Amino acid sequence: MTAKDRSARKLEELFNAVELPQRGPVRLAIAIPGAALLKIPGFPRAARPVPGRMASGRGFTATGARTSALREAAELVSCSAWGDEQLVSARDEEIGPAVLSPEVLNGFTAAQLGDRIAWNERHRSFDWRPPRRDPATPIDWLAVEDAYGGPAAYVPADFAFIGRKETGDESAVAIGDSNGCACGADIESARHAALLELIESDASTRWWYGRRRRPLIDLALLDDASGLVTWLGERERDTWLFDITSDLGVPVAAAASSEPDGSDVALGFAARPDMREAGAAALTEMVQMEFSLATVRALGPTASWAAWRQAVTMALPPLDAAHAVKHSPATKNKALWPGAPLEACARADVALWFADMTRDVVGVPAVRAISPDLCHFKPRFARKRLLAPDHPDLSPVLPNPEDQVTLLV
Repeated sequence: MTAKDRSARKLEELFNAVELPQRGPVRLAIAIPGAALLKIPGFPRAARPVPGRMASGRGFTATGARTSALREAAELVSCSAWGDEQLVSARDEEIGPAVLSPEVLNGFTAAQLGDRIAWNERHRSFDWRPPRRDPATPIDWLAVEDAYGGPAAYVPADFAFIGRKETGDESAVAIGDSNGCACGADIESARHAALLELIESDASTRWWYGRRRRPLIDLALLDDASGLVTWLGERERDTWLFDITSDLGVPVAAAASSEPDGSDVALGFAARPDMREAGAAALTEMVQMEFSLATVRALGPTASWAAWRQAVTMALPPLDAAHAVKHSPATKNKALWPGAPLEACARADVALWFADMTRDVVGVPAVRAISPDLCHFKPRFARKRLLAPDHPDLSPVLPNPEDQVTLLV
């Protein structure tokens, strides 16, 4: 039995995977911790299944969807705070140049922090903004490895671990989330997947909040062995696929679907080594969001989903490009080699670190990729890259990202 097979068997033992109603050729599933796992001392509260924080997966087979959900569950458990982490308690000045401060990593502008009380009242469940802190007060730090072989750095433990601090905790310097987290068959594949997660978040945020007009991708580019393209073309909803690849050159796709009148928009994003794979992954994530929208319609919307459904139509930039631009004839399906994303970040002077989040109890390599340069998928507008122009942009980037509807993914 291979290491991959052993880890898959262990995940089946630790978690319970539940299939959700199928949508066309796309199979959906969720995974929740099993009874034995929940009984382990120190099992993190953040990894217990609650609305808004539940491991889900998708694929074109039941096995594929289950595997996807199980890996996401393993990622969540591994990247959550257990209370036994090896940390350093210190003031910023005691660590010195190796500090990656919470202010830099969080990426909030001064205006966003100034508006934190009003924002937190409306959006606390989505992206809670912490109070300003005194850098002379010691906090806990986690050592992380430089992706390019340089010296180690230290990141706030509140930032690194999901659930270490929860929304509303005024002692928090950050709220840990899943951005840049991934599992893999080995540590290198986990690093690769975690970096792709960061690149996907960066590209999708820059596209959405910069309201960048981007070319469409012809769905004919995709391999239709699964029947996905045929199914999308036959149903009533309309579907589009955008090329939102950034200056890094790693293929990133954004999928969008709506009712014929442009309402009830669902989105999906993916970064992959080639555009065919990115497009398919973005489309299946879009279908997963459609399932969420259908659930919202049936059960009644939360405030965030209600605002989304009311404000977002295909007439909203950057979605309006769907009716104004042509399919890009230049879209190629040239696959990148596994080390290409890291090389692309190095060429662009993107600072990058990795934290090994693997837990023995889970037995699957897990990594968090961290960058103070790449944009977060949440509305955090201090990154210099956010509104920087890219060669593929078909029109100027629009200013004032705070005026855009909050992206729900």
